[in-house]
Amino acid sequence: MTSDQPPLTSTELTQLRAILERDAIRQVLEGYVRGNDRGEEAPMRAAYWDDAYDDHGPFKGNAQDFCTWALPLGKETSGHQHFLGQSVISVEDDLASAETYFVYYAENGRTPEPNVVNALAGRYVDTLERRDGVWKIAHRIVVVDWSTVWRSDERFWDIEKFVSGDWYPNDQIYKKPL
Repeated sequence: MTSDQPPLTSTELTQLRAILERDAIRQVLEGYVRGNDRGEEAPMRAAYWDDAYDDHGPFKGNAQDFCTWALPLGKETSGHQHFLGQSVISVEDDLASAETYFVYYAENGRTPEPNVVNALAGRYVDTLERRDGVWKIAHRIVVVDWSTVWRSDERFWDIEKFVSGDWYPNDQIYKKPL
């Protein structure tokens, strides 16, 4: 099969490389939140270099120690999720900076009621390093822009008929499709 398209120019190849680098960095950021949200240790830790620093508000220190600290705290909630927004990523050689917007929701109190939902919104301000061709977070500061807490005695209608989210390895994403 032949293409009527001319080969990529050197400028287009440079642009394509930049897209691929930013995509690799986004995958690191997405792997972190998915691991955190499902309580799956390996992808959460894999987002950070072993010598990385993390300033997560109440925790400031080695990022691997942060993972050890945060994973059990997350499982104290009845469920939580991170929603990532836009990322502004700049790559220069083997260093990158990324500012990624997030909203974090944590639910406590599925039963007994009342239900309490904590929300935290802000930005991950990251420095990433590429070592041996692999991107990971080297330094992270969590910047908080707003937060709130909602309390309610009400639940979503027919909530008990839905499949409930769970922690690794029991969540639906770890099960084979039928």
